[in-house]
Amino acid sequence: MRQLVIYRMCSLLVLALSFASACQAANGAGTKPAVDLRLPPTTGHGPVDVSVGLYISNLVAVDETRETFEVGGFLTGRWQDPRLALPRNPPGEPRTFRLEDIWTPAIESANSISHKTNQYSLEADGNGTVTYRERFDGVYSNNFALRKFPFDTQVLAFEFQPFLSAASQVRFASEALPGTGFTPDQHTELAAWHMEDLRYTTDKLVRDPFQTETHEALFQITAKRRSGFYLWKIFLPLMMITLVPIVVFWIDVKEFDWIVKIPMTMLLSMVAFQFTVTRDLPRIGYITFLDAVFVASFVFCFLGIFEITVVYTLQKYNRRPLAVRLHTMGRWAYPLAYLSVVSVLSIGFLT
Repeated sequence: MRQLVIYRMCSLLVLALSFASACQAANGAGTKPAVDLRLPPTTGHGPVDVSVGLYISNLVAVDETRETFEVGGFLTGRWQDPRLALPRNPPGEPRTFRLEDIWTPAIESANSISHKTNQYSLEADGNGTVTYRERFDGVYSNNFALRKFPFDTQVLAFEFQPFLSAASQVRFASEALPGTGFTPDQHTELAAWHMEDLRYTTDKLVRDPFQTETHEALFQITAKRRSGFYLWKIFLPLMMITLVPIVVFWIDVKEFDWIVKIPMTMLLSMVAFQFTVTRDLPRIGYITFLDAVFVASFVFCFLGIFEITVVYTLQKYNRRPLAVRLHTMGRWAYPLAYLSVVSVLSIGFLT
């Protein structure tokens, strides 16, 4: 009797386990597999179109010696993820996510030296439109064209590219997001620079022959240098130093000791002045407009010393009439020639 009871209990237990397994299989057959939101929304179906925007709230510094610039502002990215769309698209507040919760485009700045994200937000609306915003401070390298310095206009560039592994997953939109630009507040600009324009372009980029081409989003700020400081603090003193030797042409040619001291003193002053100025300039391999004016000033001081030596030699060898004639011509020839050379340099460099 006891064996019969044990046998029936075992049979009931087997039936119960079989029923539970059948129910679990039936439930599993009607459930969709889980979706990994950390994968690209168009896996295997082409790249994701990403729109980007840049809003500059502060131009902190432009450093020509290090060829860098520093800014603060807001970066915005927007793309479509159908997996986050709600069935009935109900109105209400957008849903917020963390960066590790869903897929976000792996985008980096190719010319970034340092980038600090202060705050960020990641939201999705009922249509599946995902918007990423961040407030940032960054330092970027830049190529400066300083041939017209200090009357130059520079282009400060932000080069945004997909990271290597995400190069085939991201494609930048042809238009920047609304709100791209810079704030009109006075603290945005520097005393030495005026921001004129912010342009956005996209282009295909090929890194090397062994990698597939990718896309680049390029923001370019046109910044014009305010030249008033250089006019009053460099060019005017330099031209005055160069024109001081004119006084020697009113001194008699026989006073060699006196007249040669004036251009020599101005030449030494010019050397010290140049060392002070070039300390804050980049060490570039070509001549700027300021360099050309400095060279012209050095040459004219040297020519003044050379002229004094020639007329003194003529005076010494009893050629005084010729020496006086040449010395007198310098009263108008020296300043006219110097100002003409500076004008030619201005036309050649600034046009």
